[in-house]
Amino acid sequence: MEGILIDTAVFGSPIAIVGGVLMLAVAVSFAILGYVSDGEAEGKRFYWAEWPLPGSGETSPEAEEFKLAA
Repeated sequence: MEGILIDTAVFGSPIAIVGGVLMLAVAVSFAILGYVSDGEAEGKRFYWAEWPLPGSGETSPEAEEFKLAA
């Protein structure tokens, strides 16, 4: 029974398998992006989706001040 389900000949071709996995990945990506969009519309913050990351300490070169040596 497991051999029938795992065998690629059941699906017809490897292209069909790759296409199915690709469509599944796209559907999952849209579901995650839709969840994040709905959450942001409600006022939630998703820190993992922000760039630059909070607290990373990165500043632009124009904002940095030169420090004089003692």
